[in-house]
Amino acid sequence: MTCMTNRLAPLFLLLLAASPLIAKPSADYADLVSPLIGTDSTRGFSHGNIYPAVAAPFGMTFWTPRTGEASGWIYQYGARRLRGLQATHQPSPWMGDYGNFGVMPFVGESTSELPSSAFSHDDEESKPHYYAVSLQDSGVRAEMTATTRSSVMRFTFPKGERAWLHFDAYGPGDFEIDESKKALEGTARANNGGVAADFGCRFVAGFNAPIKSVNRSPDKHWVAIEFAPPASGVVEARIGTSFIDHEQAGLNVDREIGDKPFDEVVAANKAVWNERLGVIEIEGATDDQRVTFYSNLYRALLFPRIFHEENAAGELVHYSPYSGRVEPGEMYADNGFWDTFRAVYPLLSIIDPEINASMVRGWLNAYREGGWFPKWASPGYRDCMIGTHVESVIADALCKGIDDFDVELAAEASLKDATALSDNGAYGRKGLAEYLKLGYAASDKTGEATARTLEFAYDDWCVAQVCEHAGRVDAIPQLLKRAQNYRNVFDPEVDFMRGRQADGSWRPDFKPDEWGGPFTEGSSWHYSWSVLHDLPGLIDLMGGDDAFIAKLDAMLAAEPTYGVGHYGGVIHEMTEMVACHMGQYAHGNQPVHHVLYLYNFAGAPWKTAAPVRQVVDTLYGPGPDGYCGDEDNGQMSAWYLFSTLGFYPVCPGKPGYAIGSPRFAKATIRLQNGEDFVIEADGVSDTAMHVGSVAVDGAAISRSWIQHSEIAGGGVMTLKMQDEPNREWAVAPDDRPFGDWTP
Repeated sequence: MTCMTNRLAPLFLLLLAASPLIAKPSADYADLVSPLIGTDSTRGFSHGNIYPAVAAPFGMTFWTPRTGEASGWIYQYGARRLRGLQATHQPSPWMGDYGNFGVMPFVGESTSELPSSAFSHDDEESKPHYYAVSLQDSGVRAEMTATTRSSVMRFTFPKGERAWLHFDAYGPGDFEIDESKKALEGTARANNGGVAADFGCRFVAGFNAPIKSVNRSPDKHWVAIEFAPPASGVVEARIGTSFIDHEQAGLNVDREIGDKPFDEVVAANKAVWNERLGVIEIEGATDDQRVTFYSNLYRALLFPRIFHEENAAGELVHYSPYSGRVEPGEMYADNGFWDTFRAVYPLLSIIDPEINASMVRGWLNAYREGGWFPKWASPGYRDCMIGTHVESVIADALCKGIDDFDVELAAEASLKDATALSDNGAYGRKGLAEYLKLGYAASDKTGEATARTLEFAYDDWCVAQVCEHAGRVDAIPQLLKRAQNYRNVFDPEVDFMRGRQADGSWRPDFKPDEWGGPFTEGSSWHYSWSVLHDLPGLIDLMGGDDAFIAKLDAMLAAEPTYGVGHYGGVIHEMTEMVACHMGQYAHGNQPVHHVLYLYNFAGAPWKTAAPVRQVVDTLYGPGPDGYCGDEDNGQMSAWYLFSTLGFYPVCPGKPGYAIGSPRFAKATIRLQNGEDFVIEADGVSDTAMHVGSVAVDGAAISRSWIQHSEIAGGGVMTLKMQDEPNREWAVAPDDRPFGDWTP
């Protein structure tokens, strides 16, 4: 995804806000995680475009080392100077940060020059619960840990040196210091949009050492505080954050950290991560595979971030980026649904259905407070990407029995997305008027029109599912009719989806590898498969099983050519597709994430294993270049998790998963209901990647998909793996996903 728009409670209780802990880990999973994976990225080529977040699962505020000066690339692995430890809420460099501020230790004199220091990865430790680095210029050892809304930082200064901490709001800010209380109050107001009135991240910091002197910038962007450290040279800062007010920030840090020693807070956060990561246990993996797997699971447990807080009365409240007021109930932020509806929410429906329901309640509160669902929430409405995919998130939850939210309100909000015209690109559907009149968005009227048509058709299908659960049966026939609008942008003469103009003619000069124009961050090679909800219909359009299979083969065998189209130049997703070495398959962007599993739908599931295994083994890894594109709020990671487990949610909103090729000999998913779902891949190896047969709880199944209920109820799926494809397994029409299941 690229979008550029310019008193004390026990510590574990604070993270229960994210969801009940249900795993009993038998390993130190947190130590397997490398948050540095994906940090070797630039504007021109993404290996993840992420930073090493020290955080609680789904935490409101993350904390990260900062190497960048003033760009969205907060931390780049190739950088050699560190500029601070930063509180961040950034979901993507393309969206930018908000309410961010930094802390940087230094020694000597305080000047107007912003402090920085050389550092080495040899003196750096990065884990989900802890970060430490030695600063070469000053000799300071900097460490930090985090809770959901707070952090403790520990700085060990060389003896005999003047000890300073530089607090920087990276823009408009306010700082008030109470020297007698050894405390600071600050407000960081920087943002890139998506906020309402009186926005700011309020923070409070308490110190263990007396304050000796203060130096302030004339523009109030930063303040430097000199301390009189104890004999140990250690200065600690306990920082609480809030989007409500400073009193709430103080309440957050008191609840979450209090007077606990630094090492105890580190250990508690590590225990929380071990619980969370222990929800899936893999066996038969190499050391590198274990690091890659659990690092991807860590990424899938970060977004969307909790945006609500607990007030003094114990009630959940939140600053609303939609109304600008403090509102009751849950709220979440920082999610691009165009990315995450595909695999992140389906993953949560298995491993954490309770937080899945909580997130839906949060998005319903966004509708209550702003009048629309967000398309990209960061923290509120942002004009980025296409489609209205909160409907998919809700439909997927409902079809899996997750309904602890106002289903009638969900139907109301979903229907508004599907029927009401919006003049704001941050919500609603751009091109909807043409879509309603013509049956497609016209490429000579609306940008990215064909991609919009395909995604609107899927979204309409999702809205129909929500209406079914809400009893709004009157709306369903028209929605299901509109869900067939994908047919209106398929040109049988070229056998591709393509742009169509308002007069019904096709957009001229069609090239299947030309990016942009009627498509979003891709070409017709990528979007012609975007009919998640009616793959039998798409297969029929393309000429039947054999023709469909041949077209999938052709995509993987084609030269990775591209035309820059309306972009006017190369964008990073283009070069990442070339680097994948998989023809026109562009795994670095989300529209194709389901495509390798489409062989199952045409009766050739045996063709799925090899390309899925190629992606798993060559496009993910344990190093700083461990992704092949933007990680995008957990979507890239969730794809890996599903695919290594051996199944994938091709159509969120349908309660089933296409079976692929499990990577590990055994995986155990620990469910919230106390049951385990176990995947056994007998005989799996680097070459034995093909499914020979499948049994669920000992009973052989001939279908190439598994029902959600079979997973959610616990049990064992056993796959016999072999070197050669089994061309007879799951080829009959009734054995293809999703069989005879109908909504």
